Amino acid sequence: MLLLHRRLPFIAVHAALDAVERVGSADPALVAIEARRIADGRRPAAVVERPALRRFDRPAPSLAGYDALLAGSAR
Repeated sequence: MLLLHRRLPFIAVHAALDAVERVGSADPALVAIEARRIADGRRPAAVVERPALRRFDRPAPSLAGYDALLAGSAR
């Protein structure tokens, strides 16, 4: 995502980051698609809520185990 500004205007990349964040994603490919769409002057894609897909939502994983391993390696 950081290299998108080399080929696209900063404004388009920034707006794409905001748009992707609003839908709850952090997918770099989605940011690139949105940035190109904005740079080309096309309207943003409509976000359609699909309640049936909520069954696939999962909680964020806990990284406490990895933190404990890292803390143990400092000894």
